Amino acid sequence: MSNVNVSLDIRNSAAPPPPGNGYTDTTASNGAVYSYQYSGGTDGAGGVQETTGSGSGTITVTAGGDPRYQVNNVVFGPDPGNQLSWAWGATPNIAVITDIDTQSEDSSYGIIVRDSTANCTFRCDPPISNKPG
Repeated sequence: MSNVNVSLDIRNSAAPPPPGNGYTDTTASNGAVYSYQYSGGTDGAGGVQETTGSGSGTITVTAGGDPRYQVNNVVFGPDPGNQLSWAWGATPNIAVITDIDTQSEDSSYGIIVRDSTANCTFRCDPPISNKPG
């Protein structure tokens, strides 16, 4: 697997018209509506697909738009082969996901973002898949 970069643009409002405009709405722990849009990855929209057995690699996700948005957690599912793990990057708005890529599985990662101004969290989800080699 190669090292892949992903950007996550976050807005503290519902997605602008026309419907979605490339953004996805999500509801925060305080009930507020946020919207987000991924770019980068192997599909241009934050998704990552790799050929199984191509070796371990990383997905570096940078949450942007405003410094108040920080990575709070990264969740995976399903991950039956325990292929995925994560750690914070150099700053609180970066998550580095490691995919050991030793077996095929369709999984997903969700970035749990914390809005330090509103003191709430919300989830943003693109896919990851390891296809058979």
